[in-house]
Amino acid sequence: MKKFAACSAVVCAALIFCSGCANNAADYSTKSKTFFCMDTSATLVITQKEPDGSFEENFNELCTDVENILTDIENSVSAHKEISCIYAFNQAEAGATVELDQTAYTLLSMAMDIYNRTDGYYNPAVYYSVYDYGFYGLYGFMTQEALPSDETVAAYVSLSSHFGEIELSEDSGKYYAKKPVDTVKANGETLSLKIDLGGIGKGYAVDAVNCILREYGYEYGYFNFGLSSIAIKKYHDSDSGAYSLNLLAPRSTTGGSYLVTKMKDCCVSTSGDYEAYYELDGVRYCHIINPQTGKPIQTGIMTATVFGGSAAEDDAYTTAIMCMGKEGAIRFIGDCLSDREVAFTFDNGGSYEFYTNIPADRYTVLDYSYTPKELSLDKV
Repeated sequence: MKKFAACSAVVCAALIFCSGCANNAADYSTKSKTFFCMDTSATLVITQKEPDGSFEENFNELCTDVENILTDIENSVSAHKEISCIYAFNQAEAGATVELDQTAYTLLSMAMDIYNRTDGYYNPAVYYSVYDYGFYGLYGFMTQEALPSDETVAAYVSLSSHFGEIELSEDSGKYYAKKPVDTVKANGETLSLKIDLGGIGKGYAVDAVNCILREYGYEYGYFNFGLSSIAIKKYHDSDSGAYSLNLLAPRSTTGGSYLVTKMKDCCVSTSGDYEAYYELDGVRYCHIINPQTGKPIQTGIMTATVFGGSAAEDDAYTTAIMCMGKEGAIRFIGDCLSDREVAFTFDNGGSYEFYTNIPADRYTVLDYSYTPKELSLDKV
């Protein structure tokens, strides 16, 4: 899914850089490096104007710093690495207090804040549903018989509803999280709350790398983490400095796009129901779990992309928007995301629509099977 060449780069699941080849390539030098973290790849691309002999050395130092911060974040918040704070939290008994490092504390605090701001539509405590629907690596082998029962899913929903009751505290420079005391019984086991910060964690890593890029003073390029988040700097071969970003059409079989817009110096995060999914008896099951139902989303929203603000927040917001449904998403974007630009696609019974607050003179429709709609409840 991710490619980089002189003229274009696929940077995440819903975004394509689409820029002409450099006309002044002799004045610029570009370097790139790919990292692997949190079970996916991340790509760093840096362009420097009139580079001197120190560019390669500085870029290598930058890559070392980036690799170190990515490793530190993964070792702190991975739900599956035994050395991580979140793994320790998940393994602890209900009501136990677990010590966190500062990264895990900061990220969990942010997750809880966004949980409240989205009325629980962003909820990283859907861990058991993600597992039972096969999205920790088994979804390619799922069958109808393997799906969890409604009774089991209801237990998972009850447990995840206590995410907001995690108690965070700080004492003498140390950080702690106390698990809720609540448990449920499912499949013959007694379960306590478990969380996975992987989604927001990738965005958090993009924000951290973006800070490093500012410290190094780099103006041109981008850092793309997997299929969800990217920090965009400037494009060197553009009068405006903006990249052209194509938003992929979620039901295209050829990788086509439905919209193109121009962006620079911002973070972008996206979610989609086509990144990891399977179909059984004509029903699509994707990796995004609706916390209200405990099941893969069936809201009609196919993709959501947020531009601006922090990549970590945007990562969580796009997940929440996917779960809200059309009217809930429109209301939330109007009430809470007026400082950002948003686009989402909606399957209206086989007729595709897209909703965006990007000004009409700053985007071009590429696929007219996706009908533009106003982001207004009065127009729904």
